[in-house]
Amino acid sequence: MRRFVALASAVLVAAVGAGVWFATRHDANTATAGMPAQTTTVEITQRDLVIYDETTATLGFTTSVTVASPVAGTVTSVIAAGGDIDPGTVVATIDGAPVVALTGDVPSYRDLSTGSTDGIDIRQLETNLVLLGFDPDGEVAIDEEYDSATAAAVTLWEDSLGLDGDGEITQGEIVYVPGHLLVDTVTVSVGAAVGSGDALLIGRETERSYLVAATGADGGAITDVAATGTVVTTGTVLFWHNGHPVVAIEGDASTTPALTRDLTTDADNGVDVKLLEAMLVAGGFDPDGTVVIDDEFDDATAAAVQRWWASLGVTADAADITVPAGSFVVVPGGLFTGTSLMADGTVPAGDAIVLELTTAAREVTTSAPIGDDTFALGATIDVEFPDGTVSTGTVIDVGTVAVNADNVPGSTPTVDITLHVADIPATVDDFVQIPVTLRVIAEEVKDAFVVPVSALVALAEGGYAVEITTGSDASSTAGTTAAPTSLIAVEPGLFADGFVSITGEQVTAGLQVVVPS
Repeated sequence: MRRFVALASAVLVAAVGAGVWFATRHDANTATAGMPAQTTTVEITQRDLVIYDETTATLGFTTSVTVASPVAGTVTSVIAAGGDIDPGTVVATIDGAPVVALTGDVPSYRDLSTGSTDGIDIRQLETNLVLLGFDPDGEVAIDEEYDSATAAAVTLWEDSLGLDGDGEITQGEIVYVPGHLLVDTVTVSVGAAVGSGDALLIGRETERSYLVAATGADGGAITDVAATGTVVTTGTVLFWHNGHPVVAIEGDASTTPALTRDLTTDADNGVDVKLLEAMLVAGGFDPDGTVVIDDEFDDATAAAVQRWWASLGVTADAADITVPAGSFVVVPGGLFTGTSLMADGTVPAGDAIVLELTTAAREVTTSAPIGDDTFALGATIDVEFPDGTVSTGTVIDVGTVAVNADNVPGSTPTVDITLHVADIPATVDDFVQIPVTLRVIAEEVKDAFVVPVSALVALAEGGYAVEITTGSDASSTAGTTAAPTSLIAVEPGLFADGFVSITGEQVTAGLQVVVPS
């Protein structure tokens, strides 16, 4: 890092300059001819004085997404560069039929209807249909079954697109994207022929989106949704539904996306039980080590659930534990909570989308020497943007590949550093990448008495002083101090940004100090 101010040379020049000015001013005042030195006064103030170490870094988007055509045909329209892609956006038409973007991690790979076998792609479709409002009566159960309620919602959606809604999905109707996109490059033109899988456009992911639904037949209010920016790990309570916590479990959502049934000691064995048990053990709710992480919900599992709920303020009898459907969702790692999509206290009519989980669309990257504690995982660092805005960045990743970037033998290798910044000013929105400055405190004096560096007087006998006004008239006339003055001895401390901290027996806040005007 480089220093915000150059210390040694700046101190010497400022101090000598102040001493020369002082001598010159007194010579002019005592002479019978010549112009007086131009001076004014400032107050001694009390505040924090800080020197920063600074380094440059880059703010950039984390993910680029290629959107491909799901079918072969002729491009009859395509979204323009600079356009936004959200759930429900028509990104193109192929042979006149719309291709619609929906949110999800699993690509569309088959036609869907009430005759389809159960699958995670059905759950993903239902989640989007509910999000977009095509289940007005709350009839759709967000699960893996394409039933009559799903078909009815599909019909409403297709009708909204001007299609003849038949309640069935063809593979060519949908492309799934991992979040909200901004179109950077359109790779096809209207009239061009494309094959299935050919790129239509390239966009940057402006917001990762992983949708979390409230499910289960018990109903009840949605309360205490996790605050925006909460880091999501196994055991994180995302919200409460009908008085029970809904938690995240990091894992493979394509295998078991959520708890879809009630669990009791009478329930059939299943992988959902194993996921719950692993969470309970990892959370410390099996202090005696009696829980076996398998697929059986036994008395030891029930006792661990009781301890878990008790830690959250829920009282339950261990002999009568029922973990309701929807009590956990399986999510990818590295997410945090986005904005809640449901007001606290809402009682949904059926299954409903409560919030999005997200990752940083933009991150700050730099490099640092191995072992530099400034950039330890979790460290906070000020990030200054080109418009002068300063936000707090948090180190979220420290690279494990070290390189000798300057190719100098013996130099300390560096690793890549990634920071998440929650508050990014809108002034950088139009830039794919932009340089920023990282600032950390190198030296600091709290509640220091502070004067401009030019107020210091270098004394012939050694040491420093400042010249203060001593009369009742401390005003300045035509750039000269009108009041009588005297010197008080001071000890300079920290120099930063044109100011210096001073100490001395006579130093107090509010004294008027003479400085060049």
